[in-house]
Amino acid sequence: MKKVLIITYYWPPSGGAAVQRWLSFANKLSQKGWQVHLLTVDEKYATYQLRDESLKEQVDPNIKVHTTETKEPFKLFTSLFGKKSIPKPAFSNESNPSLLKKTFRFIRGNFFIPDPRKGWKKFAVTKAIELIDSENIDRVITAGPPHSTHFIGKQLKERKNIFWLVDFHDLWTDVIYYNQLYHLPFIKKKDAQLERLILESADLITTVGDKYKQKLLSKSSKISVDKVEILRIGYEETLFDNVEPNQQNEFIITYTGSIADFYKPEVFIQALKNVRGKFADVPMKLRFVGVLSEGIKKQIINAGLENVLEAIDYVPHKQSVEFLKASTALLLVNPVTKDEEMVIPGKVYEYLAAQKPIINITKRTSETAKIIEQANAGKTFDRQMQKELENYLEGLIEKWKVSKNLDLSNKQNVFKYSREAISSRLIDLLQRRK
Repeated sequence: MKKVLIITYYWPPSGGAAVQRWLSFANKLSQKGWQVHLLTVDEKYATYQLRDESLKEQVDPNIKVHTTETKEPFKLFTSLFGKKSIPKPAFSNESNPSLLKKTFRFIRGNFFIPDPRKGWKKFAVTKAIELIDSENIDRVITAGPPHSTHFIGKQLKERKNIFWLVDFHDLWTDVIYYNQLYHLPFIKKKDAQLERLILESADLITTVGDKYKQKLLSKSSKISVDKVEILRIGYEETLFDNVEPNQQNEFIITYTGSIADFYKPEVFIQALKNVRGKFADVPMKLRFVGVLSEGIKKQIINAGLENVLEAIDYVPHKQSVEFLKASTALLLVNPVTKDEEMVIPGKVYEYLAAQKPIINITKRTSETAKIIEQANAGKTFDRQMQKELENYLEGLIEKWKVSKNLDLSNKQNVFKYSREAISSRLIDLLQRRK
């Protein structure tokens, strides 16, 4: 039996897209005959941005999960300010950070490189070596963020004869919130050096999109093109097995996940305001499921859309999928950053699987625009296309008034993004170790 050790900080009961990705891949590997060992942080010591207890039930019982303790500054942070003070993804819960919060960001960005969870390394390396020796494991995957996890893999590579795959679920020095950490110039340089060291040391690198791959290749001339492979985030097909067309009494637009102020969805809010004025007789709902920033919430209210807004806190993943299935259309918004074109929100694949038309707010040259267009699953609007967006919304509403259902029928275009299909690709990559 072929064996693999997956090292990831985020694992149930932690929630979020990164957890769902490697939970699903670990399950698929186990189901396809691999002996999977999973090394993570004991939940008693971990600090999670999001929790989803229901994900524990989805772990294949054949996966051998190993945990260790860790030491990290977030423990002090939570003891001073409470568990809810831990920043949510992309600081989406901090619309107007106080001076104290900004100070903590500065400390995090300049004193904890690459991230505050690097204290796990010494515990994880000891346990991983024990597992490699006792179980005769020769393939190791490290999943980041947090990218400090990769230094566990690097030390294992130096001490043991392993094949080491580094997974970049998200970027490192180009992550969308990087500039919000107030790095000093020499710290930025140091962080980039560490990133380059990991990329050059790994046997294989996987990432989630074409533009991500090009960005990683640009970090060093020593990284060959065939060393970086694309392993999409994908969707768990078992959650979407029974997506049946449903008649809806309301026109419901749903956004799931986190959305921070710098996502700048103003063009959508204004367009919806104008369209709502033309279709006052149509029962409408704008639903956010997850973390909605206070800044964006205020914009929606100030636009006179308070009566259609429904803000729901983070829910278990399965329930989030149910909200997608019960929607009329889905809203996707990319953050406004220097690399906006390459950002691929993990939710886009679940949006595709839900078979609902997608309203995508970002640059039309973005990778998400390409994915949605190829799947014939909706339309993309940049932030100067308010009139075109209004026309599109009006068209959707007119269709809904006739059929009360806008569900798509493009499953053949979407299956390649299923975790079933992607896990087969992962196995092919692991086979490079003969």
